[in-house]
Amino acid sequence: MEKQNTSLTKILVLIFSGVALVALLVALIVLVQGAIRQEQETHRLLAEAFGAARGSEMAPPATTIPKELTDPPATEETDPLPVSVDIVSVDLSQTPCGISNATSYGVDKDALADMLLSYQPEGGGPWVLILHSHASESYAPEGVSSVSGAFSFTSDLRNETVFTVGEALADVLRAAGIGVIHADDTDKTAEAIIRKYRQVYPSLTYVLDLHRDGIVTTDNRIVRSDATVGDLPAAQLMLAIGADTANGGREGWQKDLAAAYQLADLISQSEPGLMRATFLRPESLGQTGAPCVMNLYVGTTGNTLAEAVTSARLFAKYYAIFILRHTV
Repeated sequence: MEKQNTSLTKILVLIFSGVALVALLVALIVLVQGAIRQEQETHRLLAEAFGAARGSEMAPPATTIPKELTDPPATEETDPLPVSVDIVSVDLSQTPCGISNATSYGVDKDALADMLLSYQPEGGGPWVLILHSHASESYAPEGVSSVSGAFSFTSDLRNETVFTVGEALADVLRAAGIGVIHADDTDKTAEAIIRKYRQVYPSLTYVLDLHRDGIVTTDNRIVRSDATVGDLPAAQLMLAIGADTANGGREGWQKDLAAAYQLADLISQSEPGLMRATFLRPESLGQTGAPCVMNLYVGTTGNTLAEAVTSARLFAKYYAIFILRHTV
């Protein structure tokens, strides 16, 4: 009888052990399935984010920012803005820096990053020419959250426009020992300005056509590009290159794009949140007549002049590094 009880006990122990093992296996299966679902959801979200990032390299989200009005400024659109227009801060940056390609040409970012660049100025004169093909572009007033719909974002006073931003940039380059010509021409095209100064100073190798961008949301709010330099509010930056696709692509646009992309990448690695995607546009953008020509957009209509100056000074630091690295 005692042997039967012992056998029954062993059988019960085995049954309970089996049930416990099954329960444990079921629990493990549930946990694994949950982990798989979570991983799948994570991958889905990452895929969506990656897709959004790739899309943003081509154009801003239509629901928020339908159009980047690099030229002309926002208030020169055919549809007038409302009587009062709000200013909204938006982070337009990409880290790591991407490329917004508005052309039909293919772009290989890895090839651009690996392209070896070198420039050799002619003679012993200044190396850098800063110009403004839209010299009257100005910014939002200090301390406002809205402006009148009639506010023009242009001015004939240099101390209110991109000219002041260009001078701040030039000052930093000069302090770094790099010779700079800051052109004050206001009635010539970029090509004409470059040609004029290169005739006198063939050493001018690096050219920046400095602008202010303008962006309006779908609900007619003016965008302020939202950046910070240290504790200071600042404007975000964008480099733009023109390929001149209508004429079959201008000579040297690939090298200019590589230079702009490498410079933007240099900045974005050290200053996350400052650089927007490098913009490849189908126009020529006046980028002829010098070995390394870029368009630089410092802020938008929603930024202030002080914010633009803050960013221009920081940009100049990295531009100087870029120049010194690539000049032979």
